[in-house]
Amino acid sequence: MNANELRIGNRVQGISIGRSIELPNGINYKIVELLAFTCKVVREDEIPATVEKWLEFSYSLLAPIPLTPEILERCGWVWNQECDSFEKYPNGDARMNLQYRSVNSSFTMFNYVLKALIADKIYYLHQLQNLVFALTGKELEIK
Repeated sequence: MNANELRIGNRVQGISIGRSIELPNGINYKIVELLAFTCKVVREDEIPATVEKWLEFSYSLLAPIPLTPEILERCGWVWNQECDSFEKYPNGDARMNLQYRSVNSSFTMFNYVLKALIADKIYYLHQLQNLVFALTGKELEIK
């Protein structure tokens, strides 16, 4: 995972490399500080956490969280059968839709009303977090 893709607040998961590193697979973390070669994170199940609970890992020990319908629902997206997509109203009437593309196993974001493509090939939760922040100026809430 590249550091230039990440922001404070992004969610990532830990991966184990070799026997000497004690980092459980599949544990989700929230990034709280970005450094040159490492980042500080807190376990998702310990949010909010004090500075004493922060852990520091190399970027090579972190992996993106694949975007799934379950994660979208945790982020407040609702399935719209008519549009065949997940939708969210971040600023009242400004509707964002996410449609799954089985061809490349990714999501495409668009505005169904305006018929405008916003972004293509969204594979991971941190990509969606960054996109929503860029469009709305607000963090994507994750329950």
